[in-house]
Amino acid sequence: MKLLYEQGADADRIMDEIKDIIVKTMIVGQPYMSHIYRSCQPDDYDNSMCFQILGFDIMIDKYFKPWLIEVNQSPSFATDSPLDYEVKKQVLRDSFKLLNIN
Repeated sequence: MKLLYEQGADADRIMDEIKDIIVKTMIVGQPYMSHIYRSCQPDDYDNSMCFQILGFDIMIDKYFKPWLIEVNQSPSFATDSPLDYEVKKQVLRDSFKLLNIN
């Protein structure tokens, strides 16, 4: 984010636009994901047997506009750099927190 500020970008606006992209993508994809879940877990009446982590690849163009490149249904948790490690560690930590796992 610091680099974006140094280039004159409004990082808060960019993050809001990225969140908007993710929410809209989830709205579009929800019926498909629900269908797949019901196909795999037909007897789960409480919808509580599993969860899925999705990976969103977002590109920011030279005008600081974010674009959705792809959504990964099974994102890799391998790490290639210290930053990659920190980001993925936080994703897993947040997932366990949402699941209320100690």
